[in-house]
Amino acid sequence: MLPAQYGDCLWIEYGDEREPRRILVDCGMKSTYRLLSKRLKKSPDLRFELLVLTHVDADHIQGSIPLLREIGPERFQDVWFNGWEQLPPDDSLGPVQGEIVSALLEKGGFTWNAPWPGKTRPVVIPGREKLPSHTLEGGLKLTLLSPTPGRLEDLRLEWKKILDRERMRPGRTGDAIRRLEARRELQPDRLGRIDPFALARTRYEPDRGAGNGSSIALLAEHEGKALLLAGDAFAPDLEQTIARLLEERRQEGPLRLDAFKLSHHGSRGNTSPGLLGMVACRDFLISTNGSSYYHPHPETMARVILSQDRPRLHFNYLSDENKVWGGRALQRAFSYEACYPERGTEGYKLSL
Repeated sequence: MLPAQYGDCLWIEYGDEREPRRILVDCGMKSTYRLLSKRLKKSPDLRFELLVLTHVDADHIQGSIPLLREIGPERFQDVWFNGWEQLPPDDSLGPVQGEIVSALLEKGGFTWNAPWPGKTRPVVIPGREKLPSHTLEGGLKLTLLSPTPGRLEDLRLEWKKILDRERMRPGRTGDAIRRLEARRELQPDRLGRIDPFALARTRYEPDRGAGNGSSIALLAEHEGKALLLAGDAFAPDLEQTIARLLEERRQEGPLRLDAFKLSHHGSRGNTSPGLLGMVACRDFLISTNGSSYYHPHPETMARVILSQDRPRLHFNYLSDENKVWGGRALQRAFSYEACYPERGTEGYKLSL
């Protein structure tokens, strides 16, 4: 989990340790772009099998804008991203940075949503068909768990509302690039006492934000290991698709995971008791520095700790919001472990 302020940037390697294959999930903020750019400049031959931009929120895609302007399409075998043209028809468009990313992918000649043939086909869960899966070079299998068509329709309505306010029209590459040129920050560089029982009993109120509901969520599997990458997806949607997945595979629950990157940086509205009851996992990843939205919320951490067997919480920052979970007495009393990045390191690395 690379430092992405209050967002996500997940650098995943699999296969031969000497010559690993890679995928990149989201690019965080502008500061994350600088770190990525530095890494890529040091290794001009480094390639990714896939770049996944889960959804259009700034803390997930802002860093991709200067990065895509700076590098060529040869760095990424494919890019998965739902822009305006991938949203269901009727009404019109989504947020400004989503327009800019779409324009850069189009103008730069990047391969875009390749497993979904046709330029305007979205990365989306089908109605009653089998859940889509795609195996990358090197054997990493990705199974799509979110979004549903309805969530993309919700995003389309919100997208149009925002673009109308910004006096932009959807799908106009030139308009988006001109808006980019005017945004200097998007250019490349030249808690007290904790009671987990009380927290876990608080009423669960689901997230309802259109952008978060449109998140691409994936189950990544390789050589017997399974990693759930939840983006900012809705918990009820993940509950439904995990149930579908278990049924398709004729498996009894829970879904066994080696790691779970919690949705929406540990927000209380995106990790429900029902979802945690459907998985069995030891390692939980929380990507945020706690700024702006004060993630992770204590209710989510309490739900994880009380629902799993001796879980480990992995944070890519030490923050005011998460340091309370590092208390030794609390860890002993509730049989969990809190893990933080070492000083002087870039983000947090976990090997499965």
